[in-house]
Amino acid sequence: MSWVASAGTGTVFSYTVIHHAFHPAFAAEVPYVVADIELEEGPILVSGIRPVDPAAVSIGMAVDVWFEPMADDPEYVLHWFRPAG
Repeated sequence: MSWVASAGTGTVFSYTVIHHAFHPAFAAEVPYVVADIELEEGPILVSGIRPVDPAAVSIGMAVDVWFEPMADDPEYVLHWFRPAG
């Protein structure tokens, strides 16, 4: 395994809509989308897609990455994807 630079763009390979928060930190986000994102470079990674209406997500949808520091510990940064454009 190794780190590889990525453009941060890709498409939705697969996804699910979560209707029950399994952790209190996500309770306000329900329903939310968790997806397998196929990066332009080929690897597939799991991430959330937001902000987006879950009904608007589809297989093959173009997405871009963005980063957000965690509110309770800004040293840690999470990656999310959003619809491209």
